[in-house]
Amino acid sequence: MSKLKKLLKSLYFELDNQLPGETSHLKMAPYKRANAKEVLSTEITPRLASTLLLLHEKNNSINFTLIKRPNYNGTHGGQISFPGGKLEKNETIKEAAIRETEEEIGISKERINLLGQLTQVYIPPSNFLITPFIGFLDAEPNYFPDPREVERIIDIPISELLDESLVKTKKISVNNYSKDKFYIDAPYYELQNSIVWGATALILSEFKDILTKIS
Repeated sequence: MSKLKKLLKSLYFELDNQLPGETSHLKMAPYKRANAKEVLSTEITPRLASTLLLLHEKNNSINFTLIKRPNYNGTHGGQISFPGGKLEKNETIKEAAIRETEEEIGISKERINLLGQLTQVYIPPSNFLITPFIGFLDAEPNYFPDPREVERIIDIPISELLDESLVKTKKISVNNYSKDKFYIDAPYYELQNSIVWGATALILSEFKDILTKIS
């Protein structure tokens, strides 16, 4: 049995159990923020979106895929994130995660296998409620990124995510490509020499805690 298949078997059962959720999110939260459950109990109507943490094997390592967004004047311009985006009319949250992944990094939806779902994350600046999914590929990916959505693709070995020395804190610019730019002290992962923070770091923190539990 391959490394990935062994991991998937353990993850499948763990994702059916109670997830660490907000306990994991708080470790990488850049500021005090409402969680998804709190937001859903208010009159706020968030915009719905989903992302996909896509696992695959490469060079005898289990990796996942991140993308760097192009620089643009907006909340998430230039940031590192998972493939994903907002729901379109008449599609489910799962369908959105698969469609966005296919559109952004060129992986055919027929090749994407969904394994399970992580805890929802609310992003106050953009009012998005994100549902993160975990999926996998049976073979090494061939990427065909959409240049309008993706500046570059970053393959991350999960061994890097588990390396505590790569969890750091610094002042990070918010709205970097807007006139409203300001700085906050924020925890982040330094993965493949890239700063991964915000909602992506929160999702990765929960994934990391699950990996630690089953390893």
